Formats: sequence, C-alpha cells, structure tokens
Amino acid sequence: MIASAQFTIISICDVVTSDTPPDNPYEGQLWVDTTVTPPETKVWNGSAWVLQNGMETIRTEIATLKTKDAEFQQSVDGLNSYVSTLTETVETVSGEQGTVSERVLNAENRISQLQHTIDGLSVTVEEQYIGGINYVQNSAGLNGITDDWSYSGTLSVDSSTDTQNNTISDSCFLLGAYTSLSQYIRGVVPGTYTVSIRAKKTSTMSAYFYVTYNGNKTKYLFSKSTAFDWTDYSVTIPDITDPTLRIYCYSRDALMYVSDIMVTEGAIPRKWTPAPNEIYTSEVKIDKRGIEVSNNASSQRTVITNTEFAGYYNDEVIFTLNKDETQTKKTTVDGELTVGKTKFVPMPTASEGLNIVILD
Repeated sequence: MIASAQFTIISICDVVTSDTPPDNPYEGQLWVDTTVTPPETKVWNGSAWVLQNGMETIRTEIATLKTKDAEFQQSVDGLNSYVSTLTETVETVSGEQGTVSERVLNAENRISQLQHTIDGLSVTVEEQYIGGINYVQNSAGLNGITDDWSYSGTLSVDSSTDTQNNTISDSCFLLGAYTSLSQYIRGVVPGTYTVSIRAKKTSTMSAYFYVTYNGNKTKYLFSKSTAFDWTDYSVTIPDITDPTLRIYCYSRDALMYVSDIMVTEGAIPRKWTPAPNEIYTSEVKIDKRGIEVSNNASSQRTVITNTEFAGYYNDEVIFTLNKDETQTKKTTVDGELTVGKTKFVPMPTASEGLNIVILD
C-alpha cells in the first residue's frame, strides 16, 4: 500500500510592504504599513494586526521619559536657585551673628526685668497708690523748704506756669547764685538704684548734681557750665551696699531749677511720685510731719503736727492748743457759754444784754 500526504510550505521571512494589509494572513505574518510616516511594522496575531514588539508602548514610555526629564531639569534648576539663596542667607546670618547675640542678651535682660515686675506687681501697685516708691522726702518742694533738706545760699520754691508746664509735680526748687541743696537718704537696702531729676539752668556758670554712695563713691547726673532748658537726667548705680545715700546739687550762678527728684530701686528711671505717705494737692498736704489743710479763697489753714495744732489766717495764728489749754485770739459764741459754774446766756434781743447764771 502506498501512503501519500500534502505539505504546505510557508516562508516566515516574507514581509509584505503595502498600503493595505495582505489577504489571508497567517499568524506571525509581517506587514509594513506604509500609510503612516514613518512606516510601521505590524504582525498578525491570528485576529488583528498589531505593532511588532510593542512599539506604541515604547513610544509612550519614551514620551513619558522626556516629560519626566524636563520636570527633573526644572527641579534641578529650582534646587540650584534655593541652594544659592540658602548660601546667601547663611552668609547673612553669619555676618549678623554679633547683632543677634546682642539682641538675645537684651531680650534675656528684659525677660528678667519683666519677671521681676510680675513677681512684685501687687507690692508695686500698693506703693504707687500710697504715694510711690520715691526715697526722697519733699522731692519737689511741694511742702516748702522743710528740714528734710540742707542748703546754703538763696533757695526758694517755684510753681510758676513754666514750672507747671514742664514738670510732673508742678513745683521745683530754685537755686540762686552760690547755692547748694542736699539730702541724706537712709535705710537703703543693698541693690540697684536709679537717681533721676528734671532740671533747667539759665546761667552760663558751672552747676552740677551728683549722688554719693558706698561711703565715698560719686556719680554725676550732670556737670555743666552752659545753659539748658528743662531736661531729664538720670544715673543708675548697680552696686549699692551702704544704707546711706546723699544727693547734692550746686549752682554757681543764678538760676537753676531742680524738680521731680527721684531715688528708686531698679535700673529704670521712673516718672515722679512723692515719697510713701506723702500726699500733696492744692489744698491738702500730708507727710511724715503731719497734715495741713488750707483754703486759698479765705486764706485760712489748719495745721496738725506732732508739735502743733493750730489755725491760721494768712500767717497769723488764730487759735492753738498749748498743753492743757486752748489759746485763741478771737472767739464768737452763738448761744450759751458755760465757764466752770457760771453760765452766760444772751437775752432774746441784744439791747437786753446778757443773763449770768451761777450754777449749783
């Protein structure tokens, strides 16, 4: 018996190049599609023509890579710019390191002062309410020239319009030619203190104001031989250990005005306040010596101190208490008057006189 068979020989190397796909393609056949530019090589997968070796995917990925590369280049450029800015900033910070350090130290100092202020807030408010924290007695002459002060030469108190317009206290000491004024301040506890004043000098001769502390140390608030208008002067002393201070001012030639004198704890000059237990208004004066109440309209005043209880009209004593008796210059009784066992009773009309009654 003779066997027979039929074989179909396919050349897989055949590549059809045309505008149209080959008829009756076999799986794996290649076709170069010339309808696009550049031509695309496609392969028959048994049901459709697809790009050979995933070329479309490769193109997409290449396009994506190009986009990423552009974005990366932009990021690199931005990074270079940031590094340049950062370098400049570091150089600036390095150059300003001394200034920053100084500001940090100042800030620490202010924080310390703020903490001290917070800790003593209630005490400070109480002291301000009762007359301030000033260690200087009669510090602006509001109670005249008292024995709190020692002086030589011509000294007076001024409350003119110019003084009122330029001082907190509305009053000042006025030193004439070759006049000195000083006060000892005792009972100071060790610490830091600030001395401050407000002054005016009209002459061109020398004048000065200083404070003596720790025995023989001296610090000047000013020492000038030129005239100057109302000016604030202050000095801070951080190392006071002796409980006694002395403030001293001198004018070689008239006139020098000195007001709002303050000695306070701390390193900050403060606005003027009277010493504790001092109250000064236009008609009431209260200090360590006593109380004086006046009425400017009637020129009357009453003074109560540890040595005097008296009433004045202008500068004349009208009544006073002297040990166990009251001395008066004039007395008016509206009604009955009893002296010991004798009573004086006025009659209904003045013409009828006075009825004198002896009491049992």
